[in-house]
Amino acid sequence: MSISGHFLNARRVCLQAAGAGLLLLAAGRLATANAPAVAGARLAADFDATAAVWLGYDAGHEDLTAHLVEALAPYVRIKMLVRDAAAQADAWALLQRRGLNAGQIQFVQDARAPFFVRDAAVFGLDGEDKPFIVDFKWTYYGWAQWCRRTLQARSARSASSRPSSRTSGCERPDESGVGELDRWLAGQHGWASFQSSLAMEGGGVESNGQGLLIANSALWRARNPRLTHEAIESEIKRLPGVRKVIWLPYGLAHDPLHRGTIAGPYVGWGTGGHTDEFVRFADPRTVLLAWADDAEARSHPVARLNQARMRANHDVLVASKDQDGKPLRVVKVPLPKTIERPVVLAADADIAHSDQWSAASFAASEGRRNGDTVRQVATSSYLNFVVANKLVLLPDYVPHGTAPARQDQVRRIFESAFPGRRVQFMDAGHTHWFGGGMHCATLNEPLGRA
Repeated sequence: MSISGHFLNARRVCLQAAGAGLLLLAAGRLATANAPAVAGARLAADFDATAAVWLGYDAGHEDLTAHLVEALAPYVRIKMLVRDAAAQADAWALLQRRGLNAGQIQFVQDARAPFFVRDAAVFGLDGEDKPFIVDFKWTYYGWAQWCRRTLQARSARSASSRPSSRTSGCERPDESGVGELDRWLAGQHGWASFQSSLAMEGGGVESNGQGLLIANSALWRARNPRLTHEAIESEIKRLPGVRKVIWLPYGLAHDPLHRGTIAGPYVGWGTGGHTDEFVRFADPRTVLLAWADDAEARSHPVARLNQARMRANHDVLVASKDQDGKPLRVVKVPLPKTIERPVVLAADADIAHSDQWSAASFAASEGRRNGDTVRQVATSSYLNFVVANKLVLLPDYVPHGTAPARQDQVRRIFESAFPGRRVQFMDAGHTHWFGGGMHCATLNEPLGRA
């Protein structure tokens, strides 16, 4: 998601393994994995009852923030994570200008607060139905690996550049700081914190709430390059309540890691394959899968790649069973029409802005030159939706060229998949250029016992 923002370093608190299990840290006490509070623990699902939805706040995304507050407030409590008092004052003033009650928002300040708050934490419920947070390692969406790979590839082809100097800018001072945010939130609220040795963001963790995870194999390998597939799966199954993992081979083509070429002149800015863009649970056994339009796949290379990738994912899902050995119900959800725009590569581009691109963002073997025009494809999908109790909030793509008939089809699919809940559309267009969407900008806190 967004690579903008300012974060402070914080002291890392270490949890140590005891016996065969990891430890939980809660309210100053340690409990082993065999303690009663852990027995029956599970990772939460987005469709679970929700105590609150967390939002981030950042300049440039004000419209989305205000629209999310307006849509969600009738259904769920809203908490907003802001960087400091000035950001809180700005958010308060924004809501007041839009005629919204800022007084109903619980504001929490921390200098590491990201706009795409989904990635900052993963929630679960322990055996006593109390919320806890899984503390995954934070690597800024695999920034260092991507940066070094890209710059070293360019350096190797340039006699005038030395790899050591070209890769020195790949270290980010904010990487370690934001990694402390999830445990800090847990401490502030008296929640347990379960430490995992795996690197991942919340947008890449898709749980059915009953012990089954769907995971993008390429994404988990990219975030944990020193581990084998088997080692990663073993560590995932150490997470509270996880009994089975279904591995899918591909994410969406227009969700590459950071900045990258998709095909020909088409480029994208993304996460490298977060599941919240292409595969989601609607209930413990119903899986929603992004699906490319046949006509568009014949005419557009990005849609064609997406069609091939999602067909491969579909084959895996229909052959899979849930954690109890029961078949899954797989529902295809049309992708919106591909959204794209021309971007001119420039040597002085600021990579913190989605509309500024440089040839240095690509491997030299691609032959990109500053002054070239590429076509950026937005990271768009109906699967980046938000569930908040009786509301299902979906991105609106009709303003961006998707035919109303296609979106009506999507509405019917979601009304069937989420019976008894209101299905509503809302434009989140600006965030798609930053590799995210409304689900990325929200974080569901599950309703448990206090």
